[in-house]
Amino acid sequence: MPSHAYQFSYHPNPNWSHFYSGSPEICDYMNSVVDTYGLRDQFKLAHEVVSAQWDDSAREWVVKVKGPDGVEVEDRADFLINGSGILNKWKWPDIDGIESFKGKLMHTAAWDQSYDFKGKKVACIGVGSSAVQTVPQLVPIVEHMTCFIRSGAWITAGGIGDKFVGPGAPNVPYTEEQKKRFTEDPAEFLKYRKAIEDEINIRYRMYLKDTPMQAKAKEMATASMAAKLAKKPELANLLTPKFAVGCRRITPGNGFLESLCEDNVTVVSNPIERITERGVVTKDGTEHEVDAIVCATGFDVSLLPRFPFIGRNGADLKKRWTEGPTEGYMSLMVPDYPNYFWFLGPAAPVAHGSLTQTLEWTSQWMIKAMTKMQAEGIKSISPKADVTRKFNIHRNALMPITAWSTDCSSWYKNGKKDGPVIAIHPGSKLHFFDMTRNPRFEDMEIDYDTDNMFAYLGNGYSRLEVESGHDMSYFVTDPHTVPLPW
Repeated sequence: MPSHAYQFSYHPNPNWSHFYSGSPEICDYMNSVVDTYGLRDQFKLAHEVVSAQWDDSAREWVVKVKGPDGVEVEDRADFLINGSGILNKWKWPDIDGIESFKGKLMHTAAWDQSYDFKGKKVACIGVGSSAVQTVPQLVPIVEHMTCFIRSGAWITAGGIGDKFVGPGAPNVPYTEEQKKRFTEDPAEFLKYRKAIEDEINIRYRMYLKDTPMQAKAKEMATASMAAKLAKKPELANLLTPKFAVGCRRITPGNGFLESLCEDNVTVVSNPIERITERGVVTKDGTEHEVDAIVCATGFDVSLLPRFPFIGRNGADLKKRWTEGPTEGYMSLMVPDYPNYFWFLGPAAPVAHGSLTQTLEWTSQWMIKAMTKMQAEGIKSISPKADVTRKFNIHRNALMPITAWSTDCSSWYKNGKKDGPVIAIHPGSKLHFFDMTRNPRFEDMEIDYDTDNMFAYLGNGYSRLEVESGHDMSYFVTDPHTVPLPW
């Protein structure tokens, strides 16, 4: 995803170093947001949530948290927001003997910065986005890299980079002149950012099966991958997928295919049978001795809570989603869990466009909901179960027309080939934005502070009359210059 897609509307960054940015630079940007708006003292790091339970009588969430000192504390809140993300529970590969390896074993999501790969023999297991980003960084410094790859993956810029930085979408740096122009001319900077977003959003049709854009994307990606693997053409047959473009996450993968063609890289497609003290053994009996094994083997994306999560009347979310379908309301809420809001819950737009804008958009939805509740004396809301079911019936009916539902294993299906697509909203990001523009309170079970829902009307005075500094004649306007509030 282009760098300029990784920013919030209220905090534009004109100083991205390259068209595609690495994780350290994206992390620096997020830290700049925290520091610019004075949010650092609002965070508690190294704390683990032990349990969360809705208190039916107090109509509050009770959250138990263990601090870095091991002491457990209880916190209470009117609202509970899940901002833990999706790719947050990394998993080791299910390979016999993995615990016996005597060398360095690490997962891409739990990276050990202190380990020196220079001059080492290294194995990398996997061909997902993590491997695509890791391998090109290691190949220039290791003695030898063995990549264990069983299946293909679409590794392409999808045409976006081609338009802005040229054929092949090289990761070109922004010049100091460009960054200066972006800083000094906000209008030009906005125009550039919008052009990138426009290009991303236009390409939603690429993710629909049997469309001209899907066919064109497959043709372009196939040609691009073949060109980059020209030194080892046999790899094109292994790595070029048969499934639709987008079924598994697409990545620009700058330098990955080229790195597989280097002399110090061997690609092994024979399945792994076990891991020994010295390395990796494949089913043909070959043992590949290595100093380090890097597991780019993905995440548990079941969305099941990792701790007891209990809602109204003892509803257990882990039990519910283990025994039945993993379903939520518009990825934002779950029935029987009042005042529980979720960034990127089930069926979020996680496969089309950057999530940065989606996080900002859904935060506005939450703020609108909480503002109405606080203003109108609403103690709790939760989506109605029958409404949530109907939403998911419609969602599930749309999913088969998308590339995400085609025949591949992906984290969208929690690593399964033929499982349900849990993670993804079946429409475009813009479609999701339309759907969640405003909370639909008609879809909610509403619990008021008092028996009379109109108690919030108070004693007949407007707040404008009891608070100073307000325009008490706001309804008198010039219709030619200022539109009426309604």
